[in-house]
Amino acid sequence: MPSQDTPCRPRPPILRRSWLFVPGLDAARQQAGLDSGADVLVADLEEFTAAEDRPAARARIVALMAACRQRGAVGAVRINLLERDGGDDLRGVMPGAPTAILLPHVERAEQIRALDAEIGALEQALGLPAGATEIVPTLESARGLVNAGAILSASARVSACLLAAEDLSADLGVVRGPDGIELRHIRARFLVDCIAAGCVPIDCPFSYRDTAALQADLEWARRIGMKSRCTVLPAQVASIHAAFTPSAQQVADAEDLVRRHAAAQQDGGGSGLAAAVDPPDYHTARRTLARHASLLAWQRGSAP
Repeated sequence: MPSQDTPCRPRPPILRRSWLFVPGLDAARQQAGLDSGADVLVADLEEFTAAEDRPAARARIVALMAACRQRGAVGAVRINLLERDGGDDLRGVMPGAPTAILLPHVERAEQIRALDAEIGALEQALGLPAGATEIVPTLESARGLVNAGAILSASARVSACLLAAEDLSADLGVVRGPDGIELRHIRARFLVDCIAAGCVPIDCPFSYRDTAALQADLEWARRIGMKSRCTVLPAQVASIHAAFTPSAQQVADAEDLVRRHAAAQQDGGGSGLAAAVDPPDYHTARRTLARHASLLAWQRGSAP
């Protein structure tokens, strides 16, 4: 484990498996979030912090960002809309140098461009590296989804995008259930939009306390290509990491598939092994090994 005096190298966006939201002024829940081992800790000034508590929460979040760096977590902050308390939120938390700023209820590219400009001015004023602060929009409505391409391309700071669950469900009028089938078509579309824009899709939270349903939903998400999920429950972090991290058995199986495919290629299929490794399985195996190698390389590189 890194020493308390040695900050860890920040985890790159594609390797951030869990985004855990914690209230901006709740010390106990912030500590539980740090202890959970979440890849990203998101201090929330919108939904989980009352308006009258925001001034004190902003000061607390500055210290929390430093604690995240020392613990090897990525520190992020969800602010309010700029036309509400978002400007005050941003000015209050930027001295803590958060890695990412999350903006809720994004429906237009102009919202991202305005946030980019505000962040840039504060980076300059505070002596922070220009362009270092990422933006993570949250899509919470049909209008946001329809405009996803423009939103995600509005700034080079956009590294990832979050899909909401409850506000989006209300906007669409869907009937919620632990099997999640009502949002699967939206989640699949969201993934395509994010990949096309070159940013990481962060899957919507699983809001039920049904462990079996969570595991089934994570497996479905993994199958369609998701590699990241948000949550408000520290207890879900381990399951999220397990879903989006190749297991030892998955790595061994992938290595075996690649070896058998290579052997069949060498003898021109005469051994009969070519039929045993179908192209989709071979390519999935290669992607599994690439994911494993990326995570392993980051872990080794993060040691002090």
